[in-house]
Amino acid sequence: MNHGDYISHGCREKLVEIQFELRAGQNQDHFSGTRKPLRSDGKLATPAPTPQKGLTVANIEKRTSKDGKTSYRVKIRLKGRQPETATFKRLTDAKRWATQTEAAIREGRYFHSAAGKGKTLSDAIDRYSRDLLPNLKDQKHRQAHLEWWRKKLGQTEIGDITSMLIMEYRDDLKATPYKVGGTLKPRSDATVNRYVASLSPVMAAAANEWGWIQNNPCQKVRRGGETRGRTRFLSSDERKALLAACDKATDTPELKIIVLLAITTGGRRGEIAGLRWRDVDLKRHRITFADTKNGETRSAPLVGPALDALKDWAKVRPLDDAAYVFPGRTDKTKSKPLDFERAWRTALKRAKLSDFKFHDLRHTAASYLAMNGAGLREIADILGHKTLAMVQRYSHLTEDHKSSIVERMANAIFND
Repeated sequence: MNHGDYISHGCREKLVEIQFELRAGQNQDHFSGTRKPLRSDGKLATPAPTPQKGLTVANIEKRTSKDGKTSYRVKIRLKGRQPETATFKRLTDAKRWATQTEAAIREGRYFHSAAGKGKTLSDAIDRYSRDLLPNLKDQKHRQAHLEWWRKKLGQTEIGDITSMLIMEYRDDLKATPYKVGGTLKPRSDATVNRYVASLSPVMAAAANEWGWIQNNPCQKVRRGGETRGRTRFLSSDERKALLAACDKATDTPELKIIVLLAITTGGRRGEIAGLRWRDVDLKRHRITFADTKNGETRSAPLVGPALDALKDWAKVRPLDDAAYVFPGRTDKTKSKPLDFERAWRTALKRAKLSDFKFHDLRHTAASYLAMNGAGLREIADILGHKTLAMVQRYSHLTEDHKSSIVERMANAIFND
């Protein structure tokens, strides 16, 4: 099924065909438009013109569905080959694609691999999910994003998926709110960008590894503007309230240890949940995050209440060093990290914390470090950032610390 069929699936359409002739060596486009009726099977009642020798003919079909939406399907007839097709929402985009494609054919730059003929986006997602996705981080969210693309474009031939088509669906996603607890919320640009980012490696594999398409169309998709990252962190009173709420989570005593580790090490949720006993060195007061976001191992010091709590927790640790520090509770889940989401949400309600996410504990750790004299490079090293760009948001806190140092120095000199 080509993309034009996919868009108009189940719709009765009126159709206008525009013959778009592109002759080698000419810069002008010649159009002749005629309104033609559809047969009962949905095809034109009169045959389309046969390409002449040395002539590439592009037919642009204007399609209007029952709900009034208009699309333009371009079909380029090539001598000795199956027609090439693509569908657009705007006539200008359809004309541009036809012109550029004809020029690429004439100059020998056009590529449409036989290996990709008949392959759909759904086929690509299946192969990617089987062969490549298991080796990557954040599989759960990536797979969810890919299933959304499958629902929207799964039956579309992968060669018909253009950057403009991806942008159209991206914009539709941005305009569609999602429901959280009965409330509709808009999707942020950052969230929408993640959907395109999840699709991009699928298209890259189709181009670079499988030979199904020539280029990755996601590379030409403009990213939506993202706001500067959150810097929400716990005040002293909020920290005390949260830890007190964790003390009341008697059915999930691990929660307080997890929160303490997040505040003192800056570890991400997945990094802490994925800790195994072999990653914990209580004698040297260090833990090692082996399953990090960037794939690189990172160690962090164990100090204060986090060290004390982990020592107590280790008294009932299993003998197997490969066991999770915080395993699931049931026989089915004990071989997986503990799912503490419900306990976490309950603790937030008890502490009366609003607009606070688990990842904000990482911001809390970084902010506390900055306010206690750590420089941006030190914060980046502790949190595992390769560059300073991700920790620039804490620069004002380090500047405040520098100001307080200079102020104390000035008071000591001039007030004696």
